[in-house]
Amino acid sequence: MEKIKKVFVVILFLFVITGCSLFTDTWTYDDLPHEYAIQKTGETTMVVGKYIDDLFEIKNGKKQIGFEAYVTEFQSGERYVGFKCAKSANESVELFFYIIDTEKEDLYGPYDMESTYEAVKSRIVDEDLGEWIKTSTINE
Repeated sequence: MEKIKKVFVVILFLFVITGCSLFTDTWTYDDLPHEYAIQKTGETTMVVGKYIDDLFEIKNGKKQIGFEAYVTEFQSGERYVGFKCAKSANESVELFFYIIDTEKEDLYGPYDMESTYEAVKSRIVDEDLGEWIKTSTINE
C-alpha cells in the first residue's frame, strides 16, 4: 500500500509539473527581422527578444534589447518593429507601446500614449511598418 502511495505521488507530481503546459497555448512567432521573435509563454505572458547564439535573450550584455509584456498587436518593417501591449490594472486595461530597432538592438519605450508612440515612430522610423497584426491570430 505504501508503494502505491509513492507511485501516486510521483505521478501526481509529474502531472502537475508537465500538465500546466499541456493546457497553455504557447507559440513562437519568429518572422521578425534580425532574429527577433515573440514568444507566448503562458496565458497572459509574452516575451519579445532576440536569438543570440541559439538562445532567446531580452538582454545583450547589460543592454536591454527586448521585454516581457502581453503583446496584443505588432507591426513590422525590414528593420523596425512596433508593439502594442496591454496590462490589467484596477478593473481596466492599460495600453503601452514599444519600438525596436532590430538592426541596432535599440529598445524605445514603453510609451503609455499612442500619440507619443506615433510621434516617436515618425521621428526615428524611416520605413512603413504596415498594419497592426493581432497576436490572437498567430496560432490559428
